[in-house]
Formats: sequence, C-alpha cells, structure tokens
Amino acid sequence: MAKSLLVIKIAAVCLILGMALGGVFLETVGAATVLREGAKGKEVRELQQKLVDWGYSLKVDGRFGPLTVATVKAFQAANGLTVDGVVGKKTWEVMANPTIIHRVKRGDSLYTLARLYGVSIETIMDANDLTDEIIVIGWELSIPKQQVVAALAQNPKNTTATRQTVATEPTEQVYHVRPGDSASVIAARFNTSVPALAEANRLADPNRLRAGQKLIIPGWRSNMPQFVWPVRGRISSSYGWRVHPVYKNRQFHGGIDIAVPVGTDVKAAANGKVIRSGYMGAYGYGIVIDHGRGVTTWYGHNSRLLVKVGARVRQGQVIAKSGTSGVSTGPHVDFRIKVEGDTVDPRSWLP
Repeated sequence: MAKSLLVIKIAAVCLILGMALGGVFLETVGAATVLREGAKGKEVRELQQKLVDWGYSLKVDGRFGPLTVATVKAFQAANGLTVDGVVGKKTWEVMANPTIIHRVKRGDSLYTLARLYGVSIETIMDANDLTDEIIVIGWELSIPKQQVVAALAQNPKNTTATRQTVATEPTEQVYHVRPGDSASVIAARFNTSVPALAEANRLADPNRLRAGQKLIIPGWRSNMPQFVWPVRGRISSSYGWRVHPVYKNRQFHGGIDIAVPVGTDVKAAANGKVIRSGYMGAYGYGIVIDHGRGVTTWYGHNSRLLVKVGARVRQGQVIAKSGTSGVSTGPHVDFRIKVEGDTVDPRSWLP
C-alpha cells in the first residue's frame, strides 16, 4: 500500500514538473496556443505547414527549432507584427487571413497598388476577378499575402512590400504616360477627372499627351509637404524643353529659374533635412533638402551656403544667398522639386 502511494506521488510530481516545463514552450491564451522555441508536437506541425503554405521554405517536423524561429520572425516582419519569434494570438490571426483588404481611395490605381504591395497588376486582377484596370473609390480589393511574401523573398530590400500591412497610400506621385494612354483613360484609372489632371499639370490641352511624359496625379499629394516659394522674383526660364542659354542646344530644364539680385535670401520651401550642400558642377553652389516620402527640393547657383549636410531646417529658414555660380548667365535661383528622383514642375506644387 505504502509502495503504491509512493508511486502515485512520484507520478504526480512528474506530471507537475512536465506541465511546468512544458509551459515554457507552449501555453494557451484564450483559444490561441502560444508557441515559442523548444515547443514540439501537433501545434508546431500546424504552424510549420501554414508557413510553408505562405511560401516559406521550412521542414514540417513538429520541432520549434532555430529555423522555425527565424521563419516566424520573417513572417512577423513582413506583416507588420512584433518581431519576437513567438507565435501568439495576433500572429495566428494574421496567418489565418490569406489576404490584405485594401479600400480604394482617390488616387489609387492597379498600377500604384501593384507597386505598393510588390505584386503584379495581373495578381490583383485575378484575386478580384477584374476584367479591366478600372477600379472604383470605395471598392475593397483583396491582395494575396502569399504573393507579397514571395515578392519580399525575391527582393528583401523592398521596403514597400515590408510595410504593406500598415501603408495607407502609394509611395509614387508621378505617372509616366504609356503608349496609347489618353487623359480620359488615365483619369479613370486613377479615380480622378480630366480637368483635375489638367489643372495639376497645367496642361493647355490634356488630349495631347506623349509617351514618357510625367504627370502628377491629383489626390496623391494629400500628405505631401505644403511648399512656399524659396525666393520671390520673375521666372526667367520655365520647366520643360528649352534652348540652353549657354550651350545653345535643346535640353530639358528640370526646374524653374527665378531671377533675383545676388545676395537675396534663399529660403527652405518646407521642413526637412539637408542631404547635399556644396559645389555641384554646372549647378554651382547648391543645396538639396529631403522632405520625406521621396520628395526633395533643390536650390542652385547660390553665392553662399548657410547650412551643412545633416542640418534640420524649418520652412522659410534662410539656407543660402542667391548668386550666379556654376553655368549661369545671370543671378537667379534654379529651384527644382523631385519625387522619387523624377523632376516635376515646381509651379504645380507652389502657392
């Protein structure tokens, strides 16, 4: 009898120890099983199989080892979750939902959504049974998360795909006209109107577009900086094609020249960080300010620079004195705005 009682006590202690130790790797919160490194069994195999279904390369062996931890962290990073390698309620929920739901808003198009999520236009069309590229404001579109993960695996530096679950609008603001495009087609594609398109780009005739032409799409700039003029003066040379005043050949002018006397205060068009300050060849003594979201402003041909690289500047702060340095025929400020490296007409962005 005493021996039997001893056996029962030992078994009970082993059970308690087993539960305590097992709790380090596996616990239950609500209806969700929390898994972490060291766990084993059916729940781990289920987790591994889901990760494989998502497109990750992983052995389904029921052991939550270092490779599974690394894969879970990659999944969490790709889906905007806390990257801790622990599979809790939130990670299970995201893993169970195979799609991202994107509500279409003004300025959206299949082109911008494909760039935003790192997938192809065809992928979005197939997932939503679309027969053409026209989408309507208010529609809810499904974006296959597996495709986003696959795109991220091929290009780990694709930060757009990395933040796909928290991004709220496209990172591009400029559309390159494609052969066969018309103003009405582009307006429909981006949920805007032809008059709005013409106004945003100062198009004299919106029906005369050329392949490769860059257009600002109305509605894409809702969170963009509100710029002020860097100087006040006569625009001596506009944005676009011109005969260069010095070289006498036809060149594209990526900014506007504002004629002002030497020594005029040149002001920052918006808050930002100075990323270039110095002599820039034909551009003379120049400054480049990064305003975030892929937008930079450029100030050229100055006589004196007042800020250095790394400086944080406020809108309206004096950053330079105007001049005629570099290749120039007279004192002026060559002011440029670039979006994702492409120049746009500054007058479309200035009050």
